[in-house]
Amino acid sequence: MALLNSAILAAGAVAIALPLGTLLAIVLTKFSFPGRDAAVAFLGVLLFLPLYVQLSAWDAAFGKLGWYSLSHGSLAEPLLAGIRGAIFVHGIAAAPWVALVVGLGLLQVDPAQEEAALLIFPPAGVLWRITLPQSLPFLVAAAIWTVVSTTSEMTVTNIYLVDPRQWTFTERFYMRLAGSDAGEAAVAVLPGVCALAAVIAAALWMVRRLASRRVLATIPRPLTLSISRGQILLMALAWTIIAVLLGVPVASLVIKAGFVVVQQTGERLPSWSAISCLQEVATVPRRFAVEFRDTAEVASGAATLALVVASFLPWRARRSGVWSVATVSFIVLGLAIPGPLVGAALIRLLNHDLPPALPLGDSRKSWLLLLYDNTPLAPIVAQAIRALPLATLLLWHSFATLSDDVLDAAALDGLSPRQVFWRIGVPQRWRSILAAWIAAFAIAAGDLAWVHLVTPPGLDLLQRRVFGLVHSGVEEQVAAISLCVLILYAALAIVTMRLLSLQRRGN
Repeated sequence: MALLNSAILAAGAVAIALPLGTLLAIVLTKFSFPGRDAAVAFLGVLLFLPLYVQLSAWDAAFGKLGWYSLSHGSLAEPLLAGIRGAIFVHGIAAAPWVALVVGLGLLQVDPAQEEAALLIFPPAGVLWRITLPQSLPFLVAAAIWTVVSTTSEMTVTNIYLVDPRQWTFTERFYMRLAGSDAGEAAVAVLPGVCALAAVIAAALWMVRRLASRRVLATIPRPLTLSISRGQILLMALAWTIIAVLLGVPVASLVIKAGFVVVQQTGERLPSWSAISCLQEVATVPRRFAVEFRDTAEVASGAATLALVVASFLPWRARRSGVWSVATVSFIVLGLAIPGPLVGAALIRLLNHDLPPALPLGDSRKSWLLLLYDNTPLAPIVAQAIRALPLATLLLWHSFATLSDDVLDAAALDGLSPRQVFWRIGVPQRWRSILAAWIAAFAIAAGDLAWVHLVTPPGLDLLQRRVFGLVHSGVEEQVAAISLCVLILYAALAIVTMRLLSLQRRGN
């Protein structure tokens, strides 16, 4: 039953994310129109936005206590509830990532073929006959990514799938782990892990197909199609999608943060106050200062660890088939392994009383337990695993565009591979490296599923605090925190996109 629920959840998310993301990718990569850079920036904000913020925002609109449910809907049966709510939130959250993956595929299409086809077919015909067929592997890859990211998460399902009959295999693993030992939980989730293994195999096959077509060699000037009346309608639809994906959540959070109840002629009436909204948001940095500090500390360590691994693997994979396979394996496994499973593995690895014992106050404690219980090591490693795939993809693409002639000349001058990396690779790609670190930081700071089981006592992470507040029904605080996080992530997205844009121009 859990495997069937996971399949239903994944299929529903793909049905939402794939059409929306593909449409956005086509419009933003193949057409030039006023405001396209702004649309790409908004999409970048959605890419960085943590899943718990997406959940809080859409739940503030259409959840049990959302503004729509309070004014027009039914509190007993809100629009977002059960498997329906989980499918919607996951599908909406995955749409920007589908747009990114499919957009990369569209940029790989040979413009010479598209220009030749334009002599025979109109732009729409070129898209259907040339562009989309050549991008089909990326469409499949985007669908696979949606499946693995949806089935390996528990942030949304833990809120909406309260009925055990609706649990996914990841949710079942988490709940079994909370109520029993890890061995019993692993047996219960074994069918789901086997299904994920099949998905991983399909992803590896797809990546091999993409690598055989040398997709990492970017087309310097992709073809931009002309704008007709039909394309104007298409672009209006794309802007509408972006406005809904970002505007509705932001508006819902603002409404929920400023929600007040006023007394009028003996009646208590729901209302909204801009002052209350601003006050609620303004108190967040002070009220949750410890959570912000601890989250930034752990995410910084995780981003740094992920960047070290993500720099080593793509650099080696530039010319080595063995390292390419290893890099691809790290990427796919990092995307596919369920977060609670990573947490359980870290517990198994670190929760051992091994000598020697080190002094701790008036007692002594095993050095391994000291690392596990009294340092942020476990959450840093968990979040590094979560952030590693994206950082690796960014740096792999960036390192692949380095000139082989320059690197060969440096090697002939007597530089070792490590010296070539530090003296040639880093100076030419420092913007991409910094952008990869920021992206890894953003992903790590927004993670809940990977870090939830391994956070030691005394370490207060913002995502765990929000998760608890959502369960407790403290809607105004959740909305205010989500608005602050959204502002911070928007800044991170803008900086990252700016760095990547400058790097691309420098190439």
